[in-house]
Amino acid sequence: MTTNHHKLPLNRWLTIEDVEHEYKFNRNTQYRMRKAKKIPFSKVGKKIRYDRIELDKWLEDNKAV
Repeated sequence: MTTNHHKLPLNRWLTIEDVEHEYKFNRNTQYRMRKAKKIPFSKVGKKIRYDRIELDKWLEDNKAV
């Protein structure tokens, strides 16, 4: 399990709120990106979850050079 700079374990599955706080993508941006299928996410029922590993990889793959 990965840790942050405070040595606390990080959850692998992130909520919309988690992504908003940790990655600074607001809810509207997340919604637009999900709708356009531009960001990796999972949906269980009505709950949206982001896989931290996939999100980090997606950010690396999409970085501007």
